[in-house]
Amino acid sequence: MIKSKLVMLTAIFAAASLFMVSCGSKPEPEPAPVEDSADETKTEETATDETPAEEDTSSEDADSTGGIDSIWASLDSMRKDAIDAGADKAAPDAFKAAEDEYNKLKNGNASEEELLALKARYAALKAFADAKAKKEKIDSLGLASYNQKVYDEGSALIAELDGDKTISSADWSAKAVAANTSMTVVLETGLRAKAREERDAAVAAQKKANSVKCYVSRKAEYETFVNAFKAGDQNFVTKNPEGALEKYTKAKVGFEGLYTEVSEARAKAQTAIDEAKKRVAASEKTAVQADIEKPLGDEPVEGIEAADTKLLEEDDYSESASAEVDLTAEEVPAEDLVEKIENKVNSVLDTLEAK
Repeated sequence: MIKSKLVMLTAIFAAASLFMVSCGSKPEPEPAPVEDSADETKTEETATDETPAEEDTSSEDADSTGGIDSIWASLDSMRKDAIDAGADKAAPDAFKAAEDEYNKLKNGNASEEELLALKARYAALKAFADAKAKKEKIDSLGLASYNQKVYDEGSALIAELDGDKTISSADWSAKAVAANTSMTVVLETGLRAKAREERDAAVAAQKKANSVKCYVSRKAEYETFVNAFKAGDQNFVTKNPEGALEKYTKAKVGFEGLYTEVSEARAKAQTAIDEAKKRVAASEKTAVQADIEKPLGDEPVEGIEAADTKLLEEDDYSESASAEVDLTAEEVPAEDLVEKIENKVNSVLDTLEAK
């Protein structure tokens, strides 16, 4: 009873700690997602097992009890899967041999055993095409080193099936399935490891973005990359390491871009501020030096007028006041009015010019 109470108290304190962390002022990435250790152990066991995984025969049992038509339907479905996987390009010779057999059985009376054997060949062709595609992805992402031994084994099988044309149909199928199993293990192991690394890089990039307060100045974009990061965590815990890697990479690149852009903008602004301060300091220094060398004091300075100096003569408007025209003082014909006004104005102007 005491032990159970201690466990409950520990759980409560842990929940409280998580709540306090979630209430921080700055958005931070969530803790790294936890994988099921049992699944990882299972994967490692598969990686070290040199025996090819056995195929699921339950569908074949169902086919054998469903009649010829049912077997043909499942055979056609597997044949389509092999073509969609690119088996005709991955193993052209083996695929052509299977197609020849398919056309022969299609035009004759095929037994259940023959149809099931052909279906297994198409399944092996699909497995081989998948193995090649996975190897190509492993190579492009640089994941081989995360499980080098299994990668080398799978690569050797692929090379053997590509080069040796004398392998029996049964051996070819078994090795194709084994190659696909190896490449599946390497790809999943590598993607999980790579996703963890990319997650750590995204967290570091977000901290740099936080250091220049991108969550304020570039709020909308910042939240987009936070959401991408969270989607990566969701993919990781739902056994989609490839999707997690993609989302973590998007978040990392996004945070790095924000940090670079905001940092550059801040640097430019700081440079402008520093230059302005330098100009102000230079002006102050010049003024102080000038005051030392030639202090103004109370003595008159050449080029600077005294404060009470009269710079302009006062205007005399006495003459212009007498030039006012009162059009109501006398009656004149309308045709003479304009001429009279002009004469008065001209008279005033002549007087001013004379002065």
